[in-house]
Amino acid sequence: MDSGVPWTAHNVIPDERRQKMLPVILLIATLLVGCSHQYHALRNSPPENMVFIPAGWFEMGSDGTEGRLGMAIGVDEIPRHRAYVKDFYIDRYEVTNARFYEFLIKTNNVYRPAHWSERGTFEKGEHDHPVVDVDWIDSDAYCSWVGKRLPLEVEWEKAARGTDGRLWTWGDEYAKGAANTLESGRNWTAPVGSYPEDVSPYGVYDMAGNVREWTAGWYQAYPGNTLPPGFYKGSYRSVRGGSYVTPLYRYARTSSRYAIESTLATRGLDWHTTYDQGFRCAMSP
Repeated sequence: MDSGVPWTAHNVIPDERRQKMLPVILLIATLLVGCSHQYHALRNSPPENMVFIPAGWFEMGSDGTEGRLGMAIGVDEIPRHRAYVKDFYIDRYEVTNARFYEFLIKTNNVYRPAHWSERGTFEKGEHDHPVVDVDWIDSDAYCSWVGKRLPLEVEWEKAARGTDGRLWTWGDEYAKGAANTLESGRNWTAPVGSYPEDVSPYGVYDMAGNVREWTAGWYQAYPGNTLPPGFYKGSYRSVRGGSYVTPLYRYARTSSRYAIESTLATRGLDWHTTYDQGFRCAMSP
C-alpha cells in the first residue's frame, strides 16, 4: 500500500551508514571474486589426467521405471533421490596395467593379478589396458600411493551421469557398441579411452564398460529403500560400472551397482577377484 512518502525516504542509506558499510561490502566482493578465481582454477587446471567435478546436487539412483524391477533394474538402485557432492577430481581413465605394475614394484608388493605372466608382469601390448583382478585393498593402497583415494559411490555416479539424470554416460538412448560391454564381442579389456561414445558429461571415459570399478564406501541401502535389513551385511564394498562381460542394459547404466566382498579379513596371496574388476582414483581439492 502506498504511504504517500517518497520511496527514497524509506530506501536510501544515509551517507554515514554507507561509509561504515563500505569496508564490509568490499570484503564480501573480494571474497566472491576470490571464490570465482578459485573455482576457475580448480576447473581449468586439474591434476594430470584428472577431471574436475563441481559441487552440487544431482539425481542419484533409479525410480524403477526403466525396466522390470529385480531383473533389468536392481532393487538396490531405488529410490531415486537427490544427493549433494562437494568439489572433487576423478581420473579421466581407469588405472592401467603399466601404472599398477609400477606401484607393485616400487612398494615391494608381492601380489600379482592371476592372469599375468610367470615373470609377474602383464601381457605384451597391454600396458594401456585397465588392470583387472585387483582387490579393494590394493586399489585403495595404489590410490594412496599416488596421493589420491578411491571415489565415493556418490562421486562416481555424479561423474558418470552429470546432473540431467541420464541412463548411460552418453544419454538416454540404448546404443549397442557404444561401450566395451558384452555386446561388443571383444571379450576382453580394451585400451583405456578406446570408446569415444562411452564418455560422461564431464569427460570421464569407460564408466559404462571395459571394467567394473571399486568405490571407497561400504555397500548399503539408499535412504528410503525398504529391503530387509539383513540384505546389507556391512562387509561388502560398492562396485560401479559395466564391463566387457556384462550386458549394456542391465549393468552399464549410470545407476547400476554391485556388492563385492572387500577381503579385509580373508585375503591371501592365492585370493583373486575377477578378470573384469578394476578401479580409478579420485581426489579432493
